[in-house]
Amino acid sequence: MSYTILTDKNISATEYSSLMESIGWGSDYSEELVQRSLAAYPFIAHARSESGVLWGYVSAFSDRAFSTMLGELVVHPMAQRKGIGHALLSAVENEFTGIPVYVKPLGEAKHFFLACGYRAPIIEMQVLFKRNGAAS
Repeated sequence: MSYTILTDKNISATEYSSLMESIGWGSDYSEELVQRSLAAYPFIAHARSESGVLWGYVSAFSDRAFSTMLGELVVHPMAQRKGIGHALLSAVENEFTGIPVYVKPLGEAKHFFLACGYRAPIIEMQVLFKRNGAAS
């Protein structure tokens, strides 16, 4: 499978929704919310097939000094195990060379990151969240 890694933010809500739906993360992403998310992340990379289909997506925040936090790393199930996830992760690592990259892997994704050279801290971290001001 041939693909290209791009670092622009030319991603529509329709294709973003389709990619997220393919991995079970919902499908109702409005153009406004997708564009707001894309604008907020200082770094975005995505993978496209030769025909332009969105096969993968990664986002990251960094202070460019002490830490880089991965937002999402998503690869369409039909494109998994083809090197796309590793290529997207490498794009983040290359953008923020020398700055630690932190990830919050969900479920089995931990195995992917371990295979890419990431390691768990001596003291396990937990992720806590709160929808600030949102109705329940």
